Amino acid sequence: MLTFDFLDARHGDCFLVHWGSPDGRVMLVDGGPGGVYRATLRGRLRRLGGPDGGDPPHLDVVCLSHVDDDHAGGLVRLFRDMRQAQQDGDALPYAVDALWFNSVEELVDRRAPGLSASVRPLLERAATDAAVGASYHQGRDIRNAATALHLEGNTPFGGPLTEGAEAVLDGLDVTVVAPDEEALEELEERWRKAKQRGDPDVITAGYTDGSVPNLSSIVLLLRHAGRTALLTGDARGDRVLSGLRALGLLDDSEPLHVDLLKLPHHGSDRNVEAGFFEQVRADHYVISADGVRHHHPSEDTLRWLVESRAPDDAYVVHLTNPIPFAEEELARLREGRAFGIDVRAPAEQALLITIGEPP
Repeated sequence: MLTFDFLDARHGDCFLVHWGSPDGRVMLVDGGPGGVYRATLRGRLRRLGGPDGGDPPHLDVVCLSHVDDDHAGGLVRLFRDMRQAQQDGDALPYAVDALWFNSVEELVDRRAPGLSASVRPLLERAATDAAVGASYHQGRDIRNAATALHLEGNTPFGGPLTEGAEAVLDGLDVTVVAPDEEALEELEERWRKAKQRGDPDVITAGYTDGSVPNLSSIVLLLRHAGRTALLTGDARGDRVLSGLRALGLLDDSEPLHVDLLKLPHHGSDRNVEAGFFEQVRADHYVISADGVRHHHPSEDTLRWLVESRAPDDAYVVHLTNPIPFAEEELARLREGRAFGIDVRAPAEQALLITIGEPP
């Protein structure tokens, strides 16, 4: 059985994955923008702790899909609380076993050792730009906190999480679908151009348009007790499909079916095309967005999703927040079709989805 708590992460991503027994293993994926930690995440995590404030909440893994404020901000604050408790000599508020996190610099060095160090002065100059600074400093803060807290980095993978890496955590099979080799090549090329030109704008542009963090976004395929979930971060749809094909999980004979698909980049039509939904189908489609900052999800994305399915197909489209324009579009698309619509109630901390029944 897999259970998901998709929190109100506003325009970002933040959710818990539970597997095993009801008191079993827990993975936290992303932390939403900074305010999400105190608004919802901290309270949700406290529910994982022992009775009467005994044992601290235990997280087997904290996974940061990529360094972008709407995914990393809440985790920066979570680790800040842990570091403060450590410095004060207090008990840590959370017990975290491992952190899964790819820094862009590590990915660049995977193909070109030493390149990131030679470009670091340019990065520090580029970090005066707001878009670059948020990602650059958040990535550095999380890495430094993890080191100070003696967290095992990318255990049991033993290095950056890239296409084809696999691990098993107490019956949960984890396969890394992206970033793939082509994405790493694109990142390396940006860093080489920045070095050759001595121009931080080469990097700044990549952060401003989202291409650098999105290229580095970790995509995970989770499998447990016959159930599957595809967690896509902010990856581009073509990179997700490329990774699935390279791993032999997708071919031309039929689409890949998963129990749950977390849509890439909050349902943006800049990250997927109609063909993505023709090739990846799910029983549960989850869109983590609030419709406020970036008009996510796009109406085109919703239309592509629904039109990829037969009218009598049974599935559910889940929204982590009430979004009037998205709900109106889904209601229009639902005419003559069998799919369901599920929207987190404002009074609830999280949208809950359970896949499979306990043995």
